[in-house]
Amino acid sequence: MASTEQSCVHPSSTLRQDFEEKRRLTWVGSLGPVAPLRVSPRSAVHPYAAIVLVLKGESRVRHAGDLVLRAGDVHLIPPGDAHGREHSDAQGLGLGFYPEALSPNAEEREARLGPLLRVRAGCHPVLRPTTAQRRRLLRWMRLMEDEQARNERGNEEASLSLLRLVLIELERMASPEALTEPASVGLSRRALTYIETHCLEPLSLAKVARELGRSAPHVAGVVRQETGRTVGEWILECRMAEARSRLRHTDERVDIVADRVGYADVTHFIRLFRRVHGVTPAAWRRRMAPGVR
Repeated sequence: MASTEQSCVHPSSTLRQDFEEKRRLTWVGSLGPVAPLRVSPRSAVHPYAAIVLVLKGESRVRHAGDLVLRAGDVHLIPPGDAHGREHSDAQGLGLGFYPEALSPNAEEREARLGPLLRVRAGCHPVLRPTTAQRRRLLRWMRLMEDEQARNERGNEEASLSLLRLVLIELERMASPEALTEPASVGLSRRALTYIETHCLEPLSLAKVARELGRSAPHVAGVVRQETGRTVGEWILECRMAEARSRLRHTDERVDIVADRVGYADVTHFIRLFRRVHGVTPAAWRRRMAPGVR
């Protein structure tokens, strides 16, 4: 796993554990200054998407190049994109979420992830909203933070509704005029995009490499170096995300879920799921039932 020391999203205590273990699909919290580093920062890579709204100060960030974030800027980080903060005296608000939170339907998820997917495709990862847009975005994120802190009945449903408002606001910001500074589209980003689109099909490193027009060892090396994970681990991550979505939102039997996410052998699927989540799919589904924590 790549280091997360310079990640832009740092959940805390129990909320952090719940979010990182995917029992909670969203997290919102304050971000503070980072002292200057004497060595180059190690990149952080995570399977969730992150949105950072800078409220005060300035932050130097590495993400598809060197960036300087200032008050009012919005930084978009798609799942799997390497990034790190070199120095920051900025204060901000960070939002992390797993794409599976948006909808059990893959096409609907993709439609709602428009601005983040465009970053993955090479658009600049920083948006500069108008004052009105920034105020609305801050309002939705603060309300999500409040829901998270109170943890009352209906908390998750309310948080997901607010997340959709955040994404709508980002779509409004991300007009063609706002995306005039193209970032580089690296091989690992292209590989991740292909994996996310085709992970439920029979998929292997060889097929990903063939589709990208590169050798399998080259693709394997670049993805591992830039993300800290292998191609196979990213395929597994995407399939497990779809499995969790189906376990949450449908009453499909575990063997049906296994087949839907690319595993004809249900025993193999259960073994992989337990390795990733620490429990069987059936136990995970029971834990995620309303009112159970």
